[in-house]
Amino acid sequence: AYIKWALKKVSLCEASTDCDCNLFALSSIMQVAVGCLALLSLIATANGENYGVIVAGSTGWGNYRHQAGACHAYQVLHEHGIPDENIVVMMYDDLAYNSRNPTPGIVINQPNGPDVYEGIVKDYTGGEVTPQNFFSVLTGDEEAVAGVGSGKVIKSGPDDRIFVNMVDHGSVGLFAFPSAHMYADDLYDVIEGMHTNNQYKEMVMYMESCESGSMFDGIYPDNIEFYSTTSANPSESSYATYYDDERSTYIGDMYGCCWMENSDESDLNTLTLGEQYEAIKSCNSQSHSMWYGQASLQDEVVAAFMGTKMQQPKSSSRKSLSHIAKDAVPSEDVPLFILKNKLEKATGNEKSLINLEINTLLKNRAFVRDTTKEIASLVTADSDLAESFMQKGIKKVNDWACYKSTVDAFANNCFNLGQNSYALRMVTTMLNLCENGYKAQDIISATESVCTFGKVTGVE
Repeated sequence: AYIKWALKKVSLCEASTDCDCNLFALSSIMQVAVGCLALLSLIATANGENYGVIVAGSTGWGNYRHQAGACHAYQVLHEHGIPDENIVVMMYDDLAYNSRNPTPGIVINQPNGPDVYEGIVKDYTGGEVTPQNFFSVLTGDEEAVAGVGSGKVIKSGPDDRIFVNMVDHGSVGLFAFPSAHMYADDLYDVIEGMHTNNQYKEMVMYMESCESGSMFDGIYPDNIEFYSTTSANPSESSYATYYDDERSTYIGDMYGCCWMENSDESDLNTLTLGEQYEAIKSCNSQSHSMWYGQASLQDEVVAAFMGTKMQQPKSSSRKSLSHIAKDAVPSEDVPLFILKNKLEKATGNEKSLINLEINTLLKNRAFVRDTTKEIASLVTADSDLAESFMQKGIKKVNDWACYKSTVDAFANNCFNLGQNSYALRMVTTMLNLCENGYKAQDIISATESVCTFGKVTGVE
């Protein structure tokens, strides 16, 4: 009906010399074109189903923003019509009833925002949130997760679209889970295998983590119907935002808040993935959001992946999403900024206790750095060279076998990467050693020789 109306207006203006009328005609033609593209996209979607997989890979109150973002992502998909049986949520679930939560049972993702925890589907929680279970869910391997969590998996076929949102800490070529980590090449092997086995028509992945661009850069071809956007390029931090005084933590991630608030305030049946990426890139101003994969998918409407149910966009008096950057800080420095924010409002003896926490945090970080340098020095027999490998170097993985085996050794023998987020800043040392010709076994042996102090957790 709108297209007929617009075309009628255009025909009335064709012979007119009125400037406003001609401008209206041009505008109408452009809107008709957008409408037709959206309609074609939605017609194509009608032949298949939508599926969603949402993963928050962290734990703890200090990482509140990750699970809050996952809950918000669920609400976006749910409100736009993707049925719960087609959505799988993986999250540790230690926020809503945490003793530090001033509003028990409620989780928010923006200042004075709605409860995003209400009605949330929780398929895999606690120790069930692992890379292997994620792969099993994505590939529809019911046998692998039998008796684990809900046991729900994605049962997609060649006509179906899948949207994946992943939120946590990361480093070069890896994404962290609560007690483990996932490598970029393994993720690609899973997705490429799904494409080969006709397990999806198109897949879109939005990833929030430091150096998230390295999970896709130079890895994905443009012919497997896969498209991703990231919170950061391959070599930079992502950013947290929305510090909440009542909760004493950051309740949002910049990239996540950018794409979800854009989704909340837009008509997803006309907004394209490419348009949303441009909105994200402009909003996520502290780091560089990137896109990877098949460029043609940018012409698809967002609704084709996040749900086609017509939803009244949530009203907002804002003209942009620039408010999201107001108090943004690098994700790796969130623990320090939380303590500094608390210190500003502290009085008396409380200030001394917080200063002690800050000193302990910095001391623990120094221990991780010193341990890493000792490993690199043992391998290179050169303390200065070891230091240079820690400070700078290669940011792209070529020798995956060496990198994975040495990072695994570092995680198993020294610092579990899911439980010591600061240690993620050190794994590039292993990468630089590998890419500069040092043998994997020598690096592994060094971790065994240096890391004799037992299990360490909580170094943030």
